[in-house]
Amino acid sequence: MLKRLQQKWGVSNSQFLLILCVFAITGTSTAYITKAITTWVGFTEDTFWSWRFLLRLAILMFGYQAILLLVAFLFGQFPFFWRYEKKLLRWVSGRRFQVPGEMASALPPFPKGEHELTAIQHRASNTLHLQSQTCPPLQISNLSAVADLKPVRRGGSQMVRIAIFASGAGSNARKIIDHFKNHSSIGIALIASNKPGAGVLNIAESENIPSLIIEKERFFRGDAYVSELRERNIQWIILAGFLWKIPTSLIHAFPGKIINIHPALLPKYGGKGMYGHFVHEAVIEAKEKESGITIHYVDEQFDHGKHILQLTCPVDETDTPETLAKKVLVLEHKYYPEVIAQLITGSTRT
Repeated sequence: MLKRLQQKWGVSNSQFLLILCVFAITGTSTAYITKAITTWVGFTEDTFWSWRFLLRLAILMFGYQAILLLVAFLFGQFPFFWRYEKKLLRWVSGRRFQVPGEMASALPPFPKGEHELTAIQHRASNTLHLQSQTCPPLQISNLSAVADLKPVRRGGSQMVRIAIFASGAGSNARKIIDHFKNHSSIGIALIASNKPGAGVLNIAESENIPSLIIEKERFFRGDAYVSELRERNIQWIILAGFLWKIPTSLIHAFPGKIINIHPALLPKYGGKGMYGHFVHEAVIEAKEKESGITIHYVDEQFDHGKHILQLTCPVDETDTPETLAKKVLVLEHKYYPEVIAQLITGSTRT
């Protein structure tokens, strides 16, 4: 039972032990404080039972939560418990909530509505213009596997459940979530992050999407959360700024169903440590004339899987890593969600 609970929470053995200690110390402390307060206010066994009950209930509802967070902070587990406390506060205030792990199979509802897919292969025949002044017209350099994909038929298709893996603020995750909000057959079922304080987790909370904290030991030396993802009926994994290498066991569990986006034209400027501003700095230092994005399948090596789509934008002499990053980010936000839709609907069409 404890092992299953540990898997639900997605924590290591050491963190699980600390969490149990937090609960134990909080429970003991609350009992002691409750006894002290009832004695201080003059309650005895002869006091009407309802008054004693109400006092103890008030301490349990409010005092326990405060003590829990204090003890959690002392044990270095505040982020874990604070996430649950926020869910509790939202529930108390009358808002709908979901507790990560305990409602693993519940996919948040998606409003009904028609989502029109845009055929990427149609755009490939023309010069692409972004609605932004930060990036000039673009050219598609490689369509690869996307070229033959077609939209799924709309009648009675089952919802495809996506998990987004991200390590940072989650700007790409936000665009993906927005893209599929009204989709009739694809939904975001989980947000996973290896950083407890990552901004993408706040996005998950605001959108009522279940979230999962990925712990390093279990990810690389355990089951890589394969059991957790299967319990949640995840069918595709989308990497959106996820900085850890994907374990082989996870790749084998989701063959051809894990994709990533890289802020450069692979195979250049890829590999371990090449992410974010490191990529853009390297591109500018090499005096490249163009950069862009590569959307690709994930294999056992960093940034190595088969390319799905590449898009380019020019690198000007006046560009800095910051200005180049803005150009590339425009491409990521605009095309990554569309490619995801094309891949998934293409693979599930009947």
